[in-house]
Amino acid sequence: MDLLFKSEQFDVTRNIRVVPPFREDEVDKFFAHFERVATTFKCPREVWTMTLQCVFKGKAQEAYSALTLEDAADYVKVKQTVLRIYSLEAYRQKFCAYQKPCAPSYVEYVREKEMLFDRWLNSQEVTTFQALWDFIVLEDFKNCLPASVATHVSEHKDVTPAGAAVLADEYVLTHKRVPLISKFPQNVFSRPEKDTDGGNPSFAPFIMDGFVSLPGEPSVRVPIKILRDTGA
Repeated sequence: MDLLFKSEQFDVTRNIRVVPPFREDEVDKFFAHFERVATTFKCPREVWTMTLQCVFKGKAQEAYSALTLEDAADYVKVKQTVLRIYSLEAYRQKFCAYQKPCAPSYVEYVREKEMLFDRWLNSQEVTTFQALWDFIVLEDFKNCLPASVATHVSEHKDVTPAGAAVLADEYVLTHKRVPLISKFPQNVFSRPEKDTDGGNPSFAPFIMDGFVSLPGEPSVRVPIKILRDTGA
């Protein structure tokens, strides 16, 4: 069989027909298929990325174009970059949401779940026992957090469970609002016309409306009653 790929006289146009089509919903399968085809037809590895750019589309094409010339020529870096773009939450959602169809057996269901979990781990570059430990603990921790806090933690990559806990505490403290509760009896600040609990009507000329707010949050204004000092 004539080799379609030749390093010394590579013709992208002539050989592109054997390259599998790129599908954004099955990126991992695409790379597995591409590597099998390239190996079968003995495609020189130095032209693998040149071939890929001819079939990339969508986010893959954008990611490839953003790489430096050196990284764009490295197949491993190109593959990792493209997989990372499409793996953001995609594999996690597929694994967690996958339910057993009516027809397939439980054996087939478990096999599919295992495959989805394997893709999820690969997308997160989990390759050691410690990384797997951190990964499972971190996922369980995020499931216990409010949605806004979990989103904040997920925005930080390569974070350990301990680091995620610090991020969560910092986020909660930063966004915590302390309600202002007056310690003064309500009857002291009551106007005479609304005084039904024994307030002193003589305070009425010295009472005015005002607002207070927390430092750093001027937009949050709480209405209050102000009793002007008579200087007596």
